[in-house]
Amino acid sequence: MVLILIFVFLMIVVFCAIISRFGNTSSNNIEIDDTAFSVNYIPKKFLSNNEYNFLTKFIDLENELHIHIVPQVNLASVIEKVSTSRFNTELFRNIDFGIFSADYSKLLLLIELNDESHNKFHRKKRDIKVHDICNKAGIKLITFYTKYSNEKEYVKGRIIKELDRAFIDD
Repeated sequence: MVLILIFVFLMIVVFCAIISRFGNTSSNNIEIDDTAFSVNYIPKKFLSNNEYNFLTKFIDLENELHIHIVPQVNLASVIEKVSTSRFNTELFRNIDFGIFSADYSKLLLLIELNDESHNKFHRKKRDIKVHDICNKAGIKLITFYTKYSNEKEYVKGRIIKELDRAFIDD
């Protein structure tokens, strides 16, 4: 009997300690104890230097062709998975640039810019998966490589050529 009373007493003490530590959790006054680890958040650049420099080579196509160039397009934003699977994690990948019609009603082209990081095994697997997803969705994806000069006229010409194909195929 004494052991039961001691156990009950200890449970009451533990319960009171928990209540005093976390307070009233039914309101929005929940305190988060982040002393266990230190986290800081800082802004980062939206585009890498390579992506920004590449974009400057064809950004004027927006006015010339009445299109919109959107950086960092997430596949989940432009592709819907039709499957019995509940998971769409393979769609949570960003593509460097998407080119959309003037009213954003149609995705015309996706563009990947591959630097040396795409030579790593896990990136190669990711790139193959992305190309496969785009092919299955009927979305054209072209790739430029940073190891080449990618002169402005070449970049614009290749994009225009692919956009012409997109309009022909419709």
